[in-house]
Amino acid sequence: MKSRKIWMGMLVFVLVFGITVVGCDNGTTNGSGTPKDVLDGTTWTGSFDGINNVLTFNSPNYTLVQTGAETGTMTGTYTVSNNVVTLFLDNEPLTTGTLSGNSLDFRGDGGPLFTKQ
Repeated sequence: MKSRKIWMGMLVFVLVFGITVVGCDNGTTNGSGTPKDVLDGTTWTGSFDGINNVLTFNSPNYTLVQTGAETGTMTGTYTVSNNVVTLFLDNEPLTTGTLSGNSLDFRGDGGPLFTKQ
């Protein structure tokens, strides 16, 4: 009987520990289990071919304001998967860039390198 109480106590301890570990948030989600949007609420700047660009993200939308050799404003939606950012215009993929720290690089797609502000 004493052995059974010890095993029962160990089982309870393991269950409580397991529930605690599984229930803790490691900061990679927004609390509902979906990944955090690392770009939401951020502003980025970059220049390319005499055009100054300001790119602002407010999930799930972005706004690109261009001044200089060309001026204009473009809005659309975006997605982030791992370190790949895809901008959409009228629900069609416009360009894809790579996010690394404070840099957002669209140069592989013929665009600018943005720096987080």
